[in-house]
Order: sequence, then C-alpha cells, then structure tokens
Amino acid sequence: MLNISASSKKEKIGQELVRAGIITAKQLKFAIKEQRRLKGEDRERLGEVLLRAGFIGEKTLTGFLEKYLGIPYAELRSGKNIDPLVVKLIPEQMARNIKALAIGMNKDNNKLMVAMSNPMDIVALDTLRLKTGYEIDRYFSHTQEINAAIDKYYEEYALKESVRDYINIRESEIIERREKDRRKSPAQPEKNIAELEEDADKTPVIEFVEHLLTNAMRSRASDIHIEPRENDLCIRYRVDGFLNKSFPPPKEMQGAIIARLKLLGDMNIAEQRLPQDGRFKFKFEERDIDVRVASAPTAYGEKLVMRLLDSMGLVVDMVELGMPQKNVEQFKSILKQPYGMILVTGPTGSGKTTTLYSALSYINTPEKNIVTIEDPIEYLIDGINQIQTKYQIGLTFASGLRAVLRQDPDIIMIGEIRDLETLENAVKASLTGHLVLSTIHTNDAASVVTRLMHMGLEPYLIPSCLSLVIAQRLVRKICPDCREKIDVPQEALSELKKRTGLDLSEIKFYRGKGCNKCGSAGYRGRCGLYEFLPISKKIKQMIAAGVSDADIKMAAQAEGMKDIFQAGIEKINEGVTSLEEVLRVTVLEKSV
Repeated sequence: MLNISASSKKEKIGQELVRAGIITAKQLKFAIKEQRRLKGEDRERLGEVLLRAGFIGEKTLTGFLEKYLGIPYAELRSGKNIDPLVVKLIPEQMARNIKALAIGMNKDNNKLMVAMSNPMDIVALDTLRLKTGYEIDRYFSHTQEINAAIDKYYEEYALKESVRDYINIRESEIIERREKDRRKSPAQPEKNIAELEEDADKTPVIEFVEHLLTNAMRSRASDIHIEPRENDLCIRYRVDGFLNKSFPPPKEMQGAIIARLKLLGDMNIAEQRLPQDGRFKFKFEERDIDVRVASAPTAYGEKLVMRLLDSMGLVVDMVELGMPQKNVEQFKSILKQPYGMILVTGPTGSGKTTTLYSALSYINTPEKNIVTIEDPIEYLIDGINQIQTKYQIGLTFASGLRAVLRQDPDIIMIGEIRDLETLENAVKASLTGHLVLSTIHTNDAASVVTRLMHMGLEPYLIPSCLSLVIAQRLVRKICPDCREKIDVPQEALSELKKRTGLDLSEIKFYRGKGCNKCGSAGYRGRCGLYEFLPISKKIKQMIAAGVSDADIKMAAQAEGMKDIFQAGIEKINEGVTSLEEVLRVTVLEKSV
C-alpha cells in the first residue's frame, strides 16, 4: 500500500480515516499493532493491514488517499496506464529499491509520470530527477501493484531487447532464410550443427534464456513449455497447475533457443528426431534451481518442457502440505512401524512424490538406511541414498529394487509401481522387515486393492503387506490478500446434497476476487486434499473376503475416513480453497 515517510503522517492518515467514519478507532488500533509486529521487508503498510483485515475496501481507500494527498492514483493492474517505452528510463534496481515505475510522459509539461508507493519521499524524487533528467509528475499506487508491474515490464523489456539484438545481428541471414522457407515444408528449416552452436552462444540468445528462466521463477512457475508452431514459438508457464502464455519470441529464434537449452542440459543438439532428457542448474536469488529438460519431436520442430525444481521451495512439513492434524498423526504413527507398505495414489501431477518426500524427511535419521529408486530424482535429500533408473542399460524399478535389497536397507522408496515384477519385489521387501513407500495410479484409496489384484498380486498377500493407502489431489489456494466470503445459490446446494448426501447449508464459501499478489487469478499456491485409508483389522478381513471397493470405502468411512470431496469441503469452510476448485478435481459420488 502507500508508504508515507513520517510515522506521524501515517498515524494522521489513520486518524483521518476514523474521523471520516471509514474505519473505527478499534480497527485502527488493531492495524497499528499488527503493522508493528513485522519488521524489515515483511512489514506491511497501514493500508495493507486494513485491506487484509477486511476493514476497508480498495476503492474506498484509494479514493480517500487521492483526496487526502492531493496526488492522483495510477491503476497499474490492467496495464492501460503504462507506456512500456518509458519504463526503462528508471533503472530496474532503482525502481525496485524505491518502489517506483515510470508509466508515461505528460505531453502538456514534458514531465515524466512516475507511480510511487511513497510519493512524499523527497530524496527519492530528487534521485529520479537526477537519473532520468526529467522533472517528475507524481502519482501514487499500491506497493503490490508496483512490484507486479516491475516484474512484468522489466522482464518483458529484457526479453524483447534480446530478441531485437538477435534480429540485428542476423538480419541478412534471416531475410535469406525466410526466402528459403517459402519454398520449404512448414517444418522448422534445417540448419547444420555448427550454425546451431554458433547461434546458441550469441549474447542475445544467452540473455533471452536467462530472462526466460528468471521470469518463470518470479511467476512461481513449476514448468516451462517451449512449443514450436507454424509461424511462431509459443512459450507457456505452468503456475499452480494451469498454463499461461508468456512473451513469444519470433520464429527465427526457435533453433537458437532450443539449441541453447539442449546444450545447457548436456543433450545432443544434432539429434532432433528422438526424445531426449537433460538436466542443468542456474542461480536465482542466491538459490540453486535444478532444471529437468525433456525434448520431443513435433511437426514444427522440437518441443521442450522444463521442470523447475527449487529445493528451498520443497515443502516437507505435512501440515503445510494441507494434511489435517488427525491424518498427520496417523501417517507418522504408521511411518514408525518397522515394516509394511504405504502407497500414495492419484493422477499425474497430484503431489504424490512430494508426499513421499515429506514422509522420508520425517523418518530420515542417522540410525536408518533409507534408499530410493526414482525416475527421475526430483530433489536430492541429504542422508538418503537416491538411485536414478536408467532403462537404456537395464536399471529399472524392478532390477533396482533387487539390488537395493542387498544394500541392507531399513526403508525403501520406489518412485512408482508399474508392473508385476516391481510389485512382487516390493511386497516381499515389506514382508521381510522393510518399510516400503511407493506410488500407484488409481482414482481413490479403496480402488488400490482392485488395482493390485489386476496387476497379478495374489489377494491373500494384500492384507499381509499393506499398512496405509493415501489418495490425494491438488487444489489451488485462494489468495489471502483478496479473499472474500460469497453466497452460493440454494439451488446449487440442494443439487450438491442430492449428489453427495452432504448438507452444505452451514458451510462458509469464499473466493479470490483477484489482486496484484496473485496476478488477478484469485488463487496463489496449492494444497492437497487427502483420503487416508489405514488398513485396519476389519479392512484386512474384508480384503481377504474379496469384497468390492465400494464396500471397503463404506467400511473405512464408518471408521472415520473422509473421501476427497469431504476433505475439500473442510478446506472450503476454512477459507483455503473454493467450491469450484474442489469440484474440478473430484468425482462426486454418494457419501456415506
């Protein structure tokens, strides 16, 4: 929000808000106390605290500040008030330090229009005058809006600048190549290896790739998709499970960008007909980011997908993952057992591996020999022996597991159970004094029993080895800075009751209306919905008797298990996620 330099001025704004009847004296006291609780960069402005607490609306606060300060407000969220050509008049680091963004030129007086979080900062204004050579026309804007605009426009400008430099260097070659392309198929024009290596080492290409990776990290992306199209190169970031388009470079840079990334990943740039995998690291804000690269040939050239793995961002705390405290206690209790099998199930991208890493982190002690077999190793964890499968030389999950059993392990984690041989070896390990953790693909926890039988496992072995099944999904979390309570129509609640058997009339529903911190998405971050199925004595008897999945689920719910939808309803009531998100990841069935 707004940063007014003198503390007395801040308190006066608060008092004026009270005097105007916009907030109460009690609310102001709470906001000041909350503001003083945090220090340094974490400290919020008074307005931010008032907004977050729901004491005041953004429009109301903005209108008040415009009148109180006599300085107009610049809305940056839509981008309509920003001229990208003038943004770079203020160096990026200076813009970030003083929270200021050049947004345009005032044609009437030739002043530089600058949006600032603290337009009353005389020192900052003098610095801007000296650096830009212009008199400053002040506007105020909220800190969140300025930070988001700085991230967007400086990164986009850097990407465009790299493109311009590349085009200028190779202008004559590009014109000649375009002429050749008109007489060729729509596929990517062929270039020899020497040309590709030369292009990949050019400064504009190197800078473009660096900005691409940095921008992805600032956007909280988990993956980058580089997709050749007929007339352009599409770049998309996956943020909180959804793909969003980024700045597209011209088709002429396609070969150079892909070659650069393949070289970084130690991949063969001459091989463009077969899929390849690679890996590299880069620095982002003093952190090492591990990048997994996978290429695949398409009609218009090679497509690359990069998975960004930040070990500092790996959440291993079970509560932070979204597990209810009751489930955390169940999980930890079973993890303390010396043998047995724990299976985590769910679709691709539902966070199964993260759940296993959280389990390993909890039981990782010097007294335990923990060995994993993974494809691929996503995060390296100190104290754990991690093995990467290599199918081309015969190191599969099954063969790796046989070798691991000769390494005197206490705990074994298998990335995924895909075939009968791996399953049988895992079962044998769990029955001979080892704790085995792995993943499998089913729609819910109860279906795991049927899945194991379909894979060929003898039914009598399942109750002997299985200790716990966890089914899970990932949902987006409502942005806490723009969360608001909403009313769901009674007809919709009645329909949900009809389909689920659950009365949701007392549930509180929320949504995110969109703000700068969440990029107007209304969501920021993700959490898990979990279905815990401990294999109790009764469940074991039912499995041995060959009962159906539905009967096992009914018995488990009678013992206290909540299914994915019920777990989602709890998160909705807590204000963590929305009804739309829960419905997106669940299949509604009649609950017991």
